[in-house]
Amino acid sequence: MRARALVAAYLTLGVVDTVFAATDVDGARWVTKTLLMPVLIAFVCVAARPGAERVRGPAIGALVGGFVGDVGLLVDHDATFMVGMAGFAVGHVCYLIAFRRLGGTFPARSAVGYLLAWAAMMALVWRGLDDLLVPVLGYSLLLTAMAVGAAGVGRLTGIGGALFLLSDAVIALGIADVDLVPGQDAVVMPTYVAAQLLLALTWAAWPFAGPDTNEAADRRSTASSG
Repeated sequence: MRARALVAAYLTLGVVDTVFAATDVDGARWVTKTLLMPVLIAFVCVAARPGAERVRGPAIGALVGGFVGDVGLLVDHDATFMVGMAGFAVGHVCYLIAFRRLGGTFPARSAVGYLLAWAAMMALVWRGLDDLLVPVLGYSLLLTAMAVGAAGVGRLTGIGGALFLLSDAVIALGIADVDLVPGQDAVVMPTYVAAQLLLALTWAAWPFAGPDTNEAADRRSTASSG
């Protein structure tokens, strides 16, 4: 019941924060957005699948990085944006460590596809990034690596990595003043909220992860723990 309540709280916060972001209610987002990752951390702590407890530390570290990123991006300033991007970068490193401990792989097909998508995105935005070009290049490569690693863990984890990549790609388009479709910024929060939940479910014995995903992850967890 606690796990269900925490997921419900997380999704409610995500929906409300999405509405606040779309309607420029910035002050209230200091409550809704900053609570997202703490609630998800609590979910990971109470819903860990048997055998996953020993390897969930990096996952919690990734969500802490997400919290730093969320706070950093709430302030419209270059310095805090860099802090936020650094927080997310640390989170991606933690996710990669966590995926490795679960016995995840780097599928070659996924790697090629994501690298082509990364190159296409950089071709779209690099002229508009100015002083942020180098940091965004480095961060986006790390994010791409996380998405590839997520694809090597399981179906839902892979979808989470892809959605995270999509969310941050739209942010990059906004920074570079590139409008591909009308209202594209509206997808940032929904895709981000879904991404973090799907990634967190990698460690959870609860209900969105199907039996095949859980069994595969159990085998990886057992193998990695010796």
